[in-house]
Amino acid sequence: MNFLRALSRFIVGSVFLFSGFVKIIDPTGVGLIVEEYFKFIGLGNWHLFYVLIGALLSIAEMLLGLSILLGLKMKIMIRGVLLFMLFFTLLTFLVALFNPITDCGCFGEAIKLSNWNSFFKDLILLFFAFILYFQRDNFIPIAPNRWEWIYTFAFAFLLVGLSLYSYRNLPMIDFMEFKVGTNIKKRLNVDSDSDLQKFKTILIYSKEGERYEFSIDEIPDSSYTFIDSKTVDNKKEDTLIPIDFAVTNNSGSYITDSLLSIPGPFFIATSPFAEALGKKRSARLNILYDSLLKKDVPMVLLTGSSQQQNNLVVQTHNLKMPVYHTDYKTLYTMNRSFGGVIFLYDATIVSKWATSNIPFKSLDDILNEDPELIAAKAKIGEYLTLEISIFILLLIIALMRYLLRMFYKPTNNEIREK
Repeated sequence: MNFLRALSRFIVGSVFLFSGFVKIIDPTGVGLIVEEYFKFIGLGNWHLFYVLIGALLSIAEMLLGLSILLGLKMKIMIRGVLLFMLFFTLLTFLVALFNPITDCGCFGEAIKLSNWNSFFKDLILLFFAFILYFQRDNFIPIAPNRWEWIYTFAFAFLLVGLSLYSYRNLPMIDFMEFKVGTNIKKRLNVDSDSDLQKFKTILIYSKEGERYEFSIDEIPDSSYTFIDSKTVDNKKEDTLIPIDFAVTNNSGSYITDSLLSIPGPFFIATSPFAEALGKKRSARLNILYDSLLKKDVPMVLLTGSSQQQNNLVVQTHNLKMPVYHTDYKTLYTMNRSFGGVIFLYDATIVSKWATSNIPFKSLDDILNEDPELIAAKAKIGEYLTLEISIFILLLIIALMRYLLRMFYKPTNNEIREK
């Protein structure tokens, strides 16, 4: 039974930790998923409310996973896990039965599961959650009661901070279709049944005197040194999935192809709702537009609002760049912030920023640098972020358990009380 209890603890804790992490770094995306669930029961469009609910659920999920792995407040956390799984197992069963949405959002945008697969996954987790519940009296506390509460609230505070940071900025890891390195024009015209010829970027690295080649989606770890990049023909079957991206002008005409045919550098500012731009964000976009105009680099603003609303915002904030319309969900997929900027080169996404993080001071360096190298650096940064985050989490868990076990020996009364 000890092995089954330990296995249940590891599986439940790890899944909750991973699931919470990939969603906590993308609160806007989780808000969209929650919105789909609420629309299922007929509630209106309250986006900020849905983002808040999604963020709280993600924080709770990750906190439960951390606590289960660490051994903090086990009786309370195990009950929380069981309630969590009972609710979501029922929810995913209803979703699988009636199919109101195509993706449950259990692992955010990182892993896509069908509705039935999501339900079966929850059934398995529910089984392990019941094992933990019936074994809840056999877990030994790792610290005095007061300190366990302090640790729990400290972790909760840190997770809230991570969620707020991710909401204000872009997700640390981009799992979306419009991630860096994506050629939007090619993805609009993908035919998965044809044997189309396309190009791909090869990154060349060295390690211990040997040269290695990687694709842009297979960035090696930091022990490799970047040397060069090259573009080669790729005659393998194109298995990419087409993406949705349609832009209309003031008269309602589609101008998608003309925008994506712009050669060289091109900047797209995004705002799912024009009215959400505000005075400060609009001023920053105007500064960026003026800077790019001096360098003959085009820039447009895409919003999900009506043309009437766009015209009102243009007049109110004196926006200088052309403003066009795109579906607001597409804009959230392109850039997770409420107002953001995307740098494209020959229709390929090179970099992204939230409006608050536009790199005005390094704009010249960005425009003069090889766009493929910029995209590669961004990919490397994401991989390093993921590796470092996993390492830090595992290190915290291991060190805390080791040190607390070393310095704290619970009495029989403390074990019974907890």
